[in-house]
Amino acid sequence: MNVYLEIFGYIGTLLILISMMMSSVKKLRIINICGSFISMVYALLCNTYPIVFLNLGLIIINVIQIYKLYSLKKER
Repeated sequence: MNVYLEIFGYIGTLLILISMMMSSVKKLRIINICGSFISMVYALLCNTYPIVFLNLGLIIINVIQIYKLYSLKKER
């Protein structure tokens, strides 16, 4: 396997791990979206479709939650 592809996959995993250490929910979700996107692309390139669906699901959940966060702020 290509070393650069492996490094790309590790970057996505590292971003997801880093996101879990954020104290701000907004930062957590944004960094998690970035990490999930990178991991999803890596999984697509490696033809590991269960991981693609997992990361796609995480991206969708995070986007919905960010939308709800901003919707609540506008109502206040």
